[in-house]
Amino acid sequence: MKFSLGYQYPDEDSFERFPQILSDYKEHIEELYFAPGNEPSGRSPAAASSGLEEEEAFSILLEDLKEASGMGIKLNMLFNANCLGAKCISRDLEKHLSTTLERYLKELPIHGVTTCSPFIAKYLKKEFPFLKIRASVNMKIGTVEAMEYAGEYFDSFCLQRDLNYRMDRLRSMAQWAEKNGKSVMLLANSGCLRNCFAQTFHDNLVAHLAQVFREDCRRDPHVIFCRDFYAKEEHRCEYLAHSTLIRPEDLFHYRQITNHIKLATRTHFNIRMVLEAYTTGSFTGNLFDLSEPCHGIFYRGKVLDNIRIPQEYFKRRISCSENCRECRFCYETFENALIDCEELR
Repeated sequence: MKFSLGYQYPDEDSFERFPQILSDYKEHIEELYFAPGNEPSGRSPAAASSGLEEEEAFSILLEDLKEASGMGIKLNMLFNANCLGAKCISRDLEKHLSTTLERYLKELPIHGVTTCSPFIAKYLKKEFPFLKIRASVNMKIGTVEAMEYAGEYFDSFCLQRDLNYRMDRLRSMAQWAEKNGKSVMLLANSGCLRNCFAQTFHDNLVAHLAQVFREDCRRDPHVIFCRDFYAKEEHRCEYLAHSTLIRPEDLFHYRQITNHIKLATRTHFNIRMVLEAYTTGSFTGNLFDLSEPCHGIFYRGKVLDNIRIPQEYFKRRISCSENCRECRFCYETFENALIDCEELR
């Protein structure tokens, strides 16, 4: 398996430079994906969230990307917010795309772009035909038909995370991609609820956090639905039943689908832990800690011991009827694996 890793800007708590992490795992990392400056990208704008001025952030990013490229790691630029309003098909947007890409291409061998906009994909295909264009996971592409519709615009697809345990669906999409000169990848460590109705709202919210903080907005920590869901006592045992996360131990099952796995690390608190787990296919620790976002805050004093989750979990998830109220397997597995912090092996 090769991994696509999300770039994280340094902040005042950073104890090492990002390229050092890349260097230690470079044989496993095929690609580094990043958002330029304060570009809305389905995550909090990078420069703003790190507390850096935009030009300072650009300078740091450029230096780190050069080092990554020097290690043979491909660079993938993100234009994957879907909240561009009236500018979504504008000439201003076209100009912005060209200006941004040309600025980076002067310094870096950008390999591809990830977007959830068919307009952006079509424009870049025409103006920058050497770039590989990927459909963002935020597009929720989950059928062969959707890939056929989008095939003219995209070279690869990050498939809908909600299907991570639907192996037949994933196989059929992977087969179509191979027959049509395309490729697919999967997002392994998302903290999103499966089939969450609020996912698009959440992506748009975090893409504009810098502006949100300047507005007269609610400071409600539960405006993000998954947090509100898990904060309720009656829902906390449902974590394994509704998770889209692929455990590192189960990753080998997906070799028949793809050898390219995306890891969510742009805001993760411990990138090394995530990389170590997925590159070795083994994780001894608190399963809550692997995902982005992490939901462990709602289980204070408790950890979800990954070692206590049986191999049967994967087999049961891929054959799941989604009749959770009667099955109870995931609930019981969760209860058996949720232990006090001091009991963690």
